[in-house]
Amino acid sequence: MKNEGIRVAEIAMAGDGSWFDKHPERRLRIRAMIPGEFDDVLGQAPVGMTWRTIVLEAQPGARSRQAIALPLATDIDALGDGDLFNLFLQAAPPGARDVIASMRKVKLPPGGEAN
Repeated sequence: MKNEGIRVAEIAMAGDGSWFDKHPERRLRIRAMIPGEFDDVLGQAPVGMTWRTIVLEAQPGARSRQAIALPLATDIDALGDGDLFNLFLQAAPPGARDVIASMRKVKLPPGGEAN
């Protein structure tokens, strides 16, 4: 079961990488969460909500993903990077800003990825 979760996360991260390659001007994205993507998110979202994933790209190839439950009526296409960053920080564990800052300092080889 754990291996299945790893494969799901790898598929999700590959999709995120492709999305950021096609949108180089963006640093945040929100998408439907893939069931099994996160070990600590089990079951259905609370009533009237749906699970989403916010992906933050600190630098090309260095990303962090965060699960968040949002109301079903949320127009995710209307959320700008500022909105997404605030939601990311609300849902992320303490110390998320420090992790993001350290990700920005990582020196990646050209074409390298650190998810």
